[in-house]
Amino acid sequence: STEKGPDEEGDSARSSQAVEDTSSSGSSQHDAWVQFQQSIAVSGFETGQITKEKDLTKTKTRGGKLNRKRAEKEAEFEAFKRGDQIQLKGGEFPTQRYSDEETERLLAEAYAHIPPRAGKRGTNHLRREKHRWHLKRQYDAKKKHERYEHHLARMKKRHEISVQVYETRTNAPEVCRKDREYQERVLDMWAVMNGHAQPGQGSKESAAT
Repeated sequence: STEKGPDEEGDSARSSQAVEDTSSSGSSQHDAWVQFQQSIAVSGFETGQITKEKDLTKTKTRGGKLNRKRAEKEAEFEAFKRGDQIQLKGGEFPTQRYSDEETERLLAEAYAHIPPRAGKRGTNHLRREKHRWHLKRQYDAKKKHERYEHHLARMKKRHEISVQVYETRTNAPEVCRKDREYQERVLDMWAVMNGHAQPGQGSKESAAT
């Protein structure tokens, strides 16, 4: 059997202590990889090494804009503590403003560099469309006038019918009286012709009744 020296015993104790400290991640391979990265890390340089344990037992949560900004701020703060040069993301300069003359000059320069329009102008198409819509409005006006005239004719006929009905109902008693007198005269003539009454007797009886 081989005996271990005091240095070897101290290294094994430290490695076992490190494994026990990093056992919260839930993966021994991840712990061993982090220990290896820590052993080769050099102070003062950021190489993107993984020197912190991650808890792999937790479920992964969906990220978003707020989470990305929070992670960026934390990374900038860590770089600031290390003394590294960091690139801020806006807010370091005020809004640039131009005078009226400078604005006019920039607008004129921008309009001058607009390329000419390629292709046809489309004036004939616009002229045809204008003529087509003019004809359509005329046709719609004509149809509207026809519907108005048809409505007037229908209302006129309906009014005539209502007038005729009113006149018929107003003259109905007179018509009924004349019809009854005619029937009485016919009945008197029939009675005289068949010997049931003397001439003039039927009319008197009918007048008396």
